[in-house]
Amino acid sequence: AAVVAGNVLTSQRITDIVLRTFRVVANSYGCMNNFTFGNKLLAFYETIGGGSGAGPAWHGRSGVQCHMTNTRITDVEVVERRYPVLLRQFR
Repeated sequence: AAVVAGNVLTSQRITDIVLRTFRVVANSYGCMNNFTFGNKLLAFYETIGGGSGAGPAWHGRSGVQCHMTNTRITDVEVVERRYPVLLRQFR
């Protein structure tokens, strides 16, 4: 099977190490978590934000993307319209 999102852990950690070396910002959550589903006809891939570290003049944030992506989560209505799924709960 093909690898999906195989570089996300390595690239996140390398970015954290570089930023920490220069004492620019505290580490992020260290991984770009992914949620995927699909079959031969369709595929869904979503990155899940974890949080970014604090810096000299700002607080860290939770539940945000950092380093490797600048996307936001797909709206529930879009997922339900495009894929054969029904989301029962969304937090």
